[in-house]
Amino acid sequence: MTPVDSSDASPIGQRPVRLTGKDAFWLHFTLTAGLIVCCGAFAFELARALGGHTFSWMYVFEWPIFAAFAVYMWWNLLQGNDRVRRPSRQPSQSRAAAPPDAGLEAWNRYVHQVEASEEPDPSRPV
Repeated sequence: MTPVDSSDASPIGQRPVRLTGKDAFWLHFTLTAGLIVCCGAFAFELARALGGHTFSWMYVFEWPIFAAFAVYMWWNLLQGNDRVRRPSRQPSQSRAAAPPDAGLEAWNRYVHQVEASEEPDPSRPV
């Protein structure tokens, strides 16, 4: 699939575009292959569990959960839900900036003075 740039994402309030064409085909193909693997693994583990292998009961329930998650992700990717612009959780920049910290500025000046006064060590690689 082609990567989606954040500038390509739909604006807030608009519905995402459904995946079509070659990208949709490969998504369907991947889901089908994954479901075949999950069904085969489920059948294998069920046979082992019924044969007396107690630990396999965990896998009997695990593989259908993997398959359900694959279908969930397939649906979200097909519908374009991965390409929707989400509102930022960062505070907007329209707010007034906090006043600069005088202690921080003094520290930065001190660090710059120390760095400027250090002589380069010829034994140390640059």
